[in-house]
Parts: sequence; C-alpha cells; structure tokens
Amino acid sequence: MNRVINGCFNLVTVLFVLLTIGAAVVALGIAGDALEPPILKPQDTAVIPTIAAFAPPTPWPTWTPSNTPPPTATPTDEPTRTLTPTALPSDTPTATASLTPSISPTFTASPTFTMSPTNTLPPPTATFTRTPTLTPTVTPLPTSTPSATPTVELAFIVQPGSVILRENFGNTAGCNWQGLAGLVTTDRGEPVIGVEVRVRSAGGNFAALSGTATFYGPSGWEIKVADQPNTGSYVVELWVAGQQASPSQEIVFPGVCQQNLAMVNFIRTSQP
Repeated sequence: MNRVINGCFNLVTVLFVLLTIGAAVVALGIAGDALEPPILKPQDTAVIPTIAAFAPPTPWPTWTPSNTPPPTATPTDEPTRTLTPTALPSDTPTATASLTPSISPTFTASPTFTMSPTNTLPPPTATFTRTPTLTPTVTPLPTSTPSATPTVELAFIVQPGSVILRENFGNTAGCNWQGLAGLVTTDRGEPVIGVEVRVRSAGGNFAALSGTATFYGPSGWEIKVADQPNTGSYVVELWVAGQQASPSQEIVFPGVCQQNLAMVNFIRTSQP
C-alpha cells in the first residue's frame, strides 16, 4: 500500500517538474521579444503611400477692355410754346354800394270785434232710471216628523268568528242533510238553556230551543233545513218572550257536501 502511495507521489512530482520546465521555456521566449524580430510578436507590414496625379489647372481667359464711346441721343424738333402773362385781379375794391331804406310802414287800423250770442242753450238734465229691487221669497221646506222607533236593546250577539261552514258531523245523515247548529252561552261561557232559535228562508221557517242538541254542548241546538245540500239563503235569530233578542245572521250555503252544516254561536251580553 505504501509503495502505491509512493509511486503516486513520485508521479505527481514528475508532473510538477515538467510543468516548471515548460513555464521556464515560455518565460524565456517572452523575454526574447526585445530582440529583432521578437519571437512571439508578428512582423509589421509596411504600407507604401501612393501619390495621386493631378491635372494642371486650366488658365483663365484674358479680357481686354475697348474704348468705344456710347451712342448719343438725337434731338427732335418740338414746337415752341409761348406763355402770355395774365393780369391778376387786384385786392382793392373799386366800387362801394350803399343801400339806405326809405320806407317806414305804419299800422293805424285797430278793428274791434263784439260777440253777442243770441241763442242760449239750457244745461242738460240727467234722467235717472230706477232699478227694481228683487226681494227673494223664502219658501219654507216641509218638515217631516220622524216616527219614533223604539230602540230595542238586544240581549245576545253573534260570537265573532263562530260562523263556520263545514261538513256535517252532528248526525249520521252525512251528505243527505243540510242545516244549522250551535251554542247559546253567557259572556263567561256558561250555557243558556231554553232560548228559542228561529231560522227563516224562502222555503219556510224553522225553530228549535237551546239545550236540545247536547251533542254540540250543554246549550246546543240543531235545525234541519233540507235533505241534501243546496245553495239556499237562511237567516238565523234568537227570540225571547216573543221578541227578537239577537241580530239577524244570514247564512248562504254553497251546495256541496263538505259545507252542508253552518255553525253559529250566540253569546248573552245582558239579561233579557
């Protein structure tokens, strides 16, 4: 192993020696450039200048002046004009005109005019036309005496929101039936028994008492108006002691099985 390392070291040493010798040769070559010709410097090529041939200049032409007199103008015959002086007018006037007026007008006539009017017109007289005065005649309107209608205080009202059309569920007739039903209670929900319920229509009148149809409640009532659904109109009211005790409530049926029962509840607000 050591021999191999020594061999490699010797090889490297030889290479460095060779490189050193080569560098020395190159240095000597560069130093020799001071001699003629340099070793590494290329030779200069001399360029011989050329002279262009010029043609000789052309001589200017020679000008010789001549003494030739200029031509003279020949006079022509013109007529001779003679000017005759004219005497100018003198600034001094020779005649003086003197005008003296000799006429003096005199006015002596003094006319006098006297106006005596003979026709005297009387002053106009204004005539006034009387405008008639219209006096309106007031006709009293006939007064109607209203008949005294006694105000009846109703003891019952229709419960708000209680008027509902629905399918018959109070009996076994089903769609083969049409009628009205409901409850009569106090304002605290207590049942009121024995109040007459009346139903009026174009086909007839019907009646029932509260508390006779307990299926709807203790004060329930029920009135049959037809054997099948129809589009009739009915008015339902409460009556107590022969007097109407509630407002009239109109019911209009649509004529279908799903709405052949009209639910109407009444509430007592005061003692009848």
